[in-house]
Amino acid sequence: MLARLLTIPVLSAWLCAAGILALAVSPALAQTGGPPVIIVIDTQRILRESDAVKSIQGQIEKLRTAYQSELKEKEQALRERDQELMRQSTILSAEVFAQKKRELEEELGAMQRQIGEKRKSFNRAFNVAMKQVTAVLKGITEDIAVGREADLVLQRTPVVYVRPDMEITEEALARLNQDLPSVVLPALQN
Repeated sequence: MLARLLTIPVLSAWLCAAGILALAVSPALAQTGGPPVIIVIDTQRILRESDAVKSIQGQIEKLRTAYQSELKEKEQALRERDQELMRQSTILSAEVFAQKKRELEEELGAMQRQIGEKRKSFNRAFNVAMKQVTAVLKGITEDIAVGREADLVLQRTPVVYVRPDMEITEEALARLNQDLPSVVLPALQN
């Protein structure tokens, strides 16, 4: 149950959001009079393979693993207290037993709320870091488009075929890895 509650946002959500990266380039370039120059980028692949995104995922996984270890300790302590309470159920009065049981349930509820907050904190940190990656990638894409005097940049996803000279994915990935080899995850907020 803890693993399900602590899932990190799936990269595919960001990949879909990155679909917005297709952009029109300067109207001045479109007024050249010739056929439009179109280039294509596979943003999904770049976000899967970039060093920066891999660094973000590694940091999130490290934090998640540490947090799960901490939770296991807390969960074990609660379980031991519950077992001890069950052993004492025959010697405690009904009122005292009910009070102690209620206290344990409140602690469990607080722990579940803490798990939800931590999950939200992981999501926020991931989103902030990914915004940094997509902003740099957008700048790189615009720079390549201007350099190639492109009129339009399309996402690779809906395109069935593209001539290799129109594809900028490799160039953009290489530049992203050079310009932004890693991203420091922002501090988690509790």
